[in-house]
Amino acid sequence: MRRSILLFVLGAVMLGLAGCSGTNDHKADATITACTPAADGGKPVAEGQVTNPTSKVSNYSIRVSFYDESDNKVTEGIDAITDVEPGSSSPWRVTGLQSQNGPIDCRLGTVTRNVKPGG
Repeated sequence: MRRSILLFVLGAVMLGLAGCSGTNDHKADATITACTPAADGGKPVAEGQVTNPTSKVSNYSIRVSFYDESDNKVTEGIDAITDVEPGSSSPWRVTGLQSQNGPIDCRLGTVTRNVKPGG
C-alpha cells in the first residue's frame, strides 16, 4: 500500500513538472557525485548536482536506476528539483524504491527540464 502511494505521488510530481516547454533529454545537465550501497540490505542512494544552462528558471526531474554486480537493474528512484536559477546548480538525492544487498552501480535515467511557469 505504501509503495502504491509513493508511486502515485512520484507520478503526480512528474505530471506537475511536465510543462509545455519541457523535453526529456537533458542528461548533460546532471551528474552523479556519489553512489552509496545501502548498509545491511537497505535502499541504495545516489546523489548529484543539476546545472541549469538556460536563461530561464527551470524545474527538473532526475530518474536514477541502480544495477547489481551482474548488471541487473534492481531498483530505481526519482527526485524533483524546483526553481533552479539560470546558470546555477542544485543538489539532488535519489533513494531506490527497493532494498538491495551488495555493491551497486548508479546510472542516470531520464533527466527532464521544464521552464518554470512565469520563470
